[in-house]
Amino acid sequence: MIIDVHTHIFPDELALKVVPAMAAKAGIKEAIDGRLSTLFDSMKTASIDVSWLQPVATKPKQVDSINRWLEEVRTDSAIAFGAVHPGYEDLGGLMRNLSAKGFPGVKIHPEYHEIEPDNPIYYPLYEAAVEERMIILFHAGVDIEIPTLHSTPLHFLRIKERFPDLTMILAHMGGFRQWEEVAKRICGTDAYLDTSYSLGHMPDEEFMALVHAHGAARILFGTDSPWADQRKDLEHLRRLPLSQDELKQICGGNAMRLLTERK
Repeated sequence: MIIDVHTHIFPDELALKVVPAMAAKAGIKEAIDGRLSTLFDSMKTASIDVSWLQPVATKPKQVDSINRWLEEVRTDSAIAFGAVHPGYEDLGGLMRNLSAKGFPGVKIHPEYHEIEPDNPIYYPLYEAAVEERMIILFHAGVDIEIPTLHSTPLHFLRIKERFPDLTMILAHMGGFRQWEEVAKRICGTDAYLDTSYSLGHMPDEEFMALVHAHGAARILFGTDSPWADQRKDLEHLRRLPLSQDELKQICGGNAMRLLTERK
């Protein structure tokens, strides 16, 4: 089974407005238009079985409406993570409610949230995530659309040291354009790294060195669709000098294990 752990979708009407605008601001061209239907088309083209949907709430008032929408559109092949925001009134209660509704985890984007992920405001969320055995996928490193940097490997190391049982996925191979620091601070921890928007954006040799330093058992295939092409990223991964066992783990085995361990 092939699993893409890092994709984004938007309601149809919003997608057609927001995705081109975001791509233009970042100076890139979107691979697809950000609707669920076109994500399914992309998955079919790439022979991807499951995508994990990673929402981003930019304001506290968006959290509940985004999560209600995700409950409506999620399927067995489009597994939704929940939206959170540090300004939400009861983060611990939000996590327990999302867990009860079948969300396996949440997405935190420190650049959009304009706060470091190791800020104590998040502690109730992390405590509840540990209690509920939920996964947290963090945007990590530079966001090419946003000039700030709130999400460095040091921030994530501090979280892991304070919450050693927290299941963490650090996007973009642990930190986009922070890969030397990832190697120094994150390799050897039990945090997972996803490959989203990294294949082709970092030298293949550096990518392979990071995989081998951290271990293929802690690497997850992700694309950041609609910003990257699922088929091209999967093809790129398969061209690398990875063993069949390493590919099997990265392309889906590790993600399936994460979901199984949560149950």
